[in-house]
Parts: sequence; structure tokens; C-alpha cells
Amino acid sequence: MNKPNAIIPAVLASVLALAACQESAAPEQAAVDTQAPAAQEPTPAPAEQAGGKTAPVGIPWFDGSVEEAFALARAEDRPLFLYWGAVWCPPCVEIRNTVFKSPQFIAQTRLFIPVYLDGDTERAQTWGDTFETRVYPTMIVFNPAGEEVTRLNAGIDISAYNTVLELSLESMRPMEELVSTGLADPSALGAAELQRLAYYSWYDGIALPEDAPARLFKALSEAAVDSDPAASARLYLQYLVMLAEEKSTDPGALAWLGSILASPALTFATWDYLIMPEQIVPALSGDDQDLPAIKEGWAATLKDSRHDERLSTKNQLYGWRPYLVFLFEDDEEKTKSLPEDIAAAIRADVAAADASVAGSHSRQSVINTAANVLRLAGMTEDARALLTAEIDKSKTPYYFMGSLASLEEGEGNDEAALELRREAYEAAEGPATRIRWWASYVEALTRLAPADEATIQAVALYPFDPANGMDDLYAGANFRNLKRAADSLAEWDGNGEQLEAFNAALKAACADAGEDCREL
Repeated sequence: MNKPNAIIPAVLASVLALAACQESAAPEQAAVDTQAPAAQEPTPAPAEQAGGKTAPVGIPWFDGSVEEAFALARAEDRPLFLYWGAVWCPPCVEIRNTVFKSPQFIAQTRLFIPVYLDGDTERAQTWGDTFETRVYPTMIVFNPAGEEVTRLNAGIDISAYNTVLELSLESMRPMEELVSTGLADPSALGAAELQRLAYYSWYDGIALPEDAPARLFKALSEAAVDSDPAASARLYLQYLVMLAEEKSTDPGALAWLGSILASPALTFATWDYLIMPEQIVPALSGDDQDLPAIKEGWAATLKDSRHDERLSTKNQLYGWRPYLVFLFEDDEEKTKSLPEDIAAAIRADVAAADASVAGSHSRQSVINTAANVLRLAGMTEDARALLTAEIDKSKTPYYFMGSLASLEEGEGNDEAALELRREAYEAAEGPATRIRWWASYVEALTRLAPADEATIQAVALYPFDPANGMDDLYAGANFRNLKRAADSLAEWDGNGEQLEAFNAALKAACADAGEDCREL
């Protein structure tokens, strides 16, 4: 990709022309403390069991503690690959049954110490704190010294995982070191290192200093522009994401974005960024013609590219997002009418996606995406029907109960929403999962039924009853979910007189946790 220098209108014209013909055309931390017991040889983990908490077969997952895995990596001078996920998480299910079953990926993992960590297993949330994981799924590569080399989440296309593992093997320089070099002199970074930077999970990664400026990524993009146009494009869009967070704009951003959209190869390489225009648009500046034109070209390009076979079914559905986001911009109530042909096309895409994943392990991720697209389009009845049907089919129905509860609340059906939140909590399995769904139930109760003091008082005490299967309250996501429930309860109890039992239970749990206790 050449650095854009053409005038903006010409770029926009090329984007719109491309979008019109593309549908039928073939488009081109610090180091981890690794003090641990004596190392042991890795052995394949047990075969997958019902519920999905044991590791999938094929990959020789390390059969031992996380401490032992890091000790072995250090002793054998081998990198370590860590997977962090949950059985209910749609993209986790997809990765487990696509990426982890790829012969190429399986072969590559034999060069690593592969560690599988389900969020509901013992001490998993404590390790989540150590690695500062915030989202499921997250995959991290560590060098033998326990330093983070790269971090991935589910946003990138599945085909990119193999590439990133290869890059990690080529260079074991810690990601923090790459960032430091980039801040000092981006030209000192090699092509493989720039590519690693381009695919790093900046959303929840720990390699970036808090005061790192957005312009770092613009400089990295320029350093990669000749050697790797795709990496350059990804780095530039990350620059725009951070620029938007800084509440700044770049007058040249429209031309850069236009050149990305004008290239099918770059469009697909940056698909995970382009389907989230809300994160990028605030960084754009243009007049009353240029900005609407780039939005129109953006929406048309992704909509007309959505059936490309290189995209997963989930990402094909997400090709609708920019069109829908721009259509309903500044119209949260969706008072605009969705064109009939668009509604019919979305309905057809959802039906085809539903049929294509019948009985497959990608189903949970695809149905979740389909429901999101339908809701974004204002097609509430279609989304309700899809989610209701999926509750009866899914192995983790509580996930879809939560989605349906959100829909019902949005439609003003508070009683139905509360019942679904209760059912979701009761159906949830695993300590961390139950805490998550309990917190959502508490928030819904205090928001939708604030007068039901007896139920709120009773539900608030659920985590402190050992029979309810929730423990390790002060670690990782458990603590964050405990805090959001406690915040909701505190807001409900404005006078501080109704939470005596809850506060006493919290105090006792804190005492039991000892030094692990944290202030809410």
C-alpha cells in the first residue's frame, strides 16, 4: 500500500466504484514469576468431556499446573502458548473447534508448551489476574523467560492464528521491548516484528504504556508501508482507534481509509477493524460531502464483500454492521425504516448462516452474531425467534437466555427479562460462570424490580452459600463481577439500611480470602 497522497474525492470515487462490482468479482509485562516445582514432561490432556472444560484432543496440552508449565518452558528453552477461555463463550467454542483442529496449528503447537486454562477451573481466575486477561478468549505466547511475546483474541480472522504463531517463533523479543523500540525508532523494527505488532490484542494487552500516544501507531504504519501493506493498514486503523479515544482527529485519515477500502486485500486484512466503525469515525474529519461519502463507500464495500469465501460465516454476517451503524446513526430508537430489500437480504443471510452451522461447533458463535445483527437492524421479532429457538438447542442455554433478556428489557418487557435472568443464573455451570450470571441477575433486579426487597436481599447472598458453587470471589473476573453486583446493590440501597446481611457476608468472605481480599 502506497502512502495516500491522492486527493480525497478521487479516493472516494474509487471506493464507491469498487463496492458496486465487488460482490461478483473474486477479490484479490513484565516477566511472569516462573518459580515452580520441578519440571515434568508434557503429556496430552484428557479427551474432551461433556461441558467442554477439558482441553480438546489433538494438541498435546500440558497436563500439570501453570507453574509447572512455565518451569518446563524455562528448563527446555521453549516458548509457552496459553489459551484462556470459557465453555459458554461463542468465539471460544469456534476457536476450539476450528483453529485447534487445524493440522497446521496442531503441528505448530508441538514447538511450544501448550497450556489450556478454562476460566471455571481451579485458580484460573487468579491466573487471569497474573496475566491481566480481560476477555474470553485470549491467547498469549510467552518466551522461555516468561515474557509476553504476543497476545491474541477472537477478533482476527481464523487464518491469522497460524501466521502469528510462526512470527512468534521467528522472534522471541518481548512485546514490551518492541513497543519501546517503536517509540524510539520505528525504522529499527523488522518486518516480522511490525507484523506481530499489527496483530497484537491492543484492546486488553499489557504491552502499551498508559501514556503511549496514538501517533506511535501512525509511525509504525509508515514503517511497515513498503514491507507489509496489510500490517501497515492494521496499524493505521489502530492509530485511528486510539486517536478517537484521545478525542482528536486527523485531516488525512479519510484518504488513508479510502485507500484501504479501495483494496480488497487490505479490506479483508482489516475486516475486524472495519466492522466496528464506531471506534474509528470519531477520528475522521471532513466536510459535508467527504465524510458522508466515505461512510457510504465503507458500508457498501463491506456489505458487497460479505459473501466472500475467505470470511468465516460469523464475519460474513458482520459485513452488515457498517451499513446498519451508519443508517441508524443518531437514531437509537430506530425510527427510520429499514429498506425492505435490505431486511429481506439480512433475513436470507441469517437463514443461510443458521442452516450452514446446524449441528456444528461454530453454531454458538454464528447464532450469537446473527442475533446481534438482527437487533442492530431493528428486526426484533426475528432476533427473538432466533434466540428462543436456540435456547432449546444450545449446550449452554444460559448464554442465549441472557441475550434474550437484554432484548426483552429493551422492548419494555421487564417481567420476561427478569424471569430469563433468573433462569440463566440457575442454568449456569461452573464457579466463575455462575458469578457472572448472578451479577447480571442482581443488576436486573435492582434496575427492574427495586421494590422487591425480599428477592433482592435473598439473591444478594447467593455467592456466600457454598451450596451455590461460587468461590474464589476476589480473583479475576469473579472480583469484577462481584464488584458490579455490589455497586448495583449500593445504588439500590441509597440510605445504607438494607444491605446489612450482604455487607456482613462480604466481610466474612474477605476475612476468609486473607491477603487476596480486595476493597470493592
